Amino acid sequence: MAITVIKVGGSIMRSAELNDWLSTIHSLAAITNIIIVPGGGEFADKVREMQYSLGFDDLTAHRLAILAMTQYGYLLANINQNFHIVEEHELLSKSLNKDIPLLWLPTELLKGTSKISASWDYTSDSIALWLATKLSADRLILVKAKVLEHEKISVEKCIENGTLDTGFQRYMDEYHGEISLINKDYHWKLIDFFK
Repeated sequence: MAITVIKVGGSIMRSAELNDWLSTIHSLAAITNIIIVPGGGEFADKVREMQYSLGFDDLTAHRLAILAMTQYGYLLANINQNFHIVEEHELLSKSLNKDIPLLWLPTELLKGTSKISASWDYTSDSIALWLATKLSADRLILVKAKVLEHEKISVEKCIENGTLDTGFQRYMDEYHGEISLINKDYHWKLIDFFK
């Protein structure tokens, strides 16, 4: 069965559509292996704010941002309790093909062995792409709150206009699957990818 990595943006944390997204993702687990990567959302925004006011270094900010993603992941797992939490990317493959969406918490990245740069250029977007590459996922879907200019906008344009982080380009060359962005208002479009 194919593997699809879905990054659920932290920017939709308070969105009315969040429950619909999680329900739709759960319903698709019977036809594709789904691995959810949580964004950082307000938790990561707080880290940025604290770094600015307290002046701690980028490595500390990076680690706190990873913990922000983890916090959002636990929040998602509480909202939809059908997700199975996995904390090591190497263990994800053992949990596939069970018709259950997997929710990856990136705590393993705190060890610093992933070669993901400790910089705000590499946010949860790049981390989701890194994971999709590691797993040889067939598809990476990024759910974004930012309104896209049009449905077929290129990934390069999304990096240029700030919809995706600037570090995303580094991992794009290593990934051989399909990359798609979906606006948060269109959870039903997710189903179209699997028809």
